[in-house]
Amino acid sequence: MPVASFTGVTRTYPGLSHPAVDNLSFTIDSGEVLVIVGANGSGKTTAMEILCGLRLPTSGRAEFLGQPVVPGGAHRNWMGVQLQVGGLPQRLRVREALKAAECLYRDAGDVDVIIDALGLRSRMSQMVDKLSGGWQRRLDIAIACIGSPRLLVLDEPTSGLDPVARTALWEFLRDRRSKGVAVLTSTHDLAEAETYADHLLVLDEGRAILRGPVSEVLSAAGGDHRLRVLSGDPGCLSAIRAQGHTPLEAGSAISVIGDSGGLTALREKLERLRDAGEVKFSDVLLGSVRLEDVFAFAAASRKKETT
Repeated sequence: MPVASFTGVTRTYPGLSHPAVDNLSFTIDSGEVLVIVGANGSGKTTAMEILCGLRLPTSGRAEFLGQPVVPGGAHRNWMGVQLQVGGLPQRLRVREALKAAECLYRDAGDVDVIIDALGLRSRMSQMVDKLSGGWQRRLDIAIACIGSPRLLVLDEPTSGLDPVARTALWEFLRDRRSKGVAVLTSTHDLAEAETYADHLLVLDEGRAILRGPVSEVLSAAGGDHRLRVLSGDPGCLSAIRAQGHTPLEAGSAISVIGDSGGLTALREKLERLRDAGEVKFSDVLLGSVRLEDVFAFAAASRKKETT
């Protein structure tokens, strides 16, 4: 039995042109890190709020440990939650805020380990309202981890953290995962999602456009390599299409996804055209496909479907 699941969950709001969450289904198992990615307004936060019981779905079913999630339900005893807008007690010291959270549970779990892993030991005497946004985020996450939750729901937990703190947080979450905790989180950092997720859920306008293990999602664009052409020349686009490839534009860069052999041949063709003065570009780079490429491919494909 999965720790949590969505089955056909939809959430609508008056005035929105599309549902905030649209017929969304997924599961998350013990010891799994599921990362939701998507643009602002894609439904990431709404999905998390429904799973936490903070919002009801318009239709569909959200379950935790085999039971429907309802506002104020017993799921709160086994779920640790950190949302973007925290509810930290501002007029307490960090030590007092953590102690207050501990008192809510018969078994608070390995609180000292949590404090040290998130670097809070040096901040214990500081007032919560004097903490920077990044330190408040760490405290929010620490409180979510108290009580040995079966599931952690963390909405953009690395937002506002410096690179060292981000890495430390992910190592801590990996440790939680190794202890059987399920982790549902979101991020705008696609490289971060690709590195640390077991499974990915890519949302666009409330719908899941890609989901599955990271390796499976990375293969969704139809190739394992990417050719990146740094150019604003429309002639490059025409030349790429003339070779039978579909280019993806992103500002002054053009990406093409395919196999290594085909893209190597395309690069050589573009270099010959540049040498002949027929196209202009500053550089052309061949490498492994990245999640950002797949995300752009999926979004472009969905745009074609809806136009």
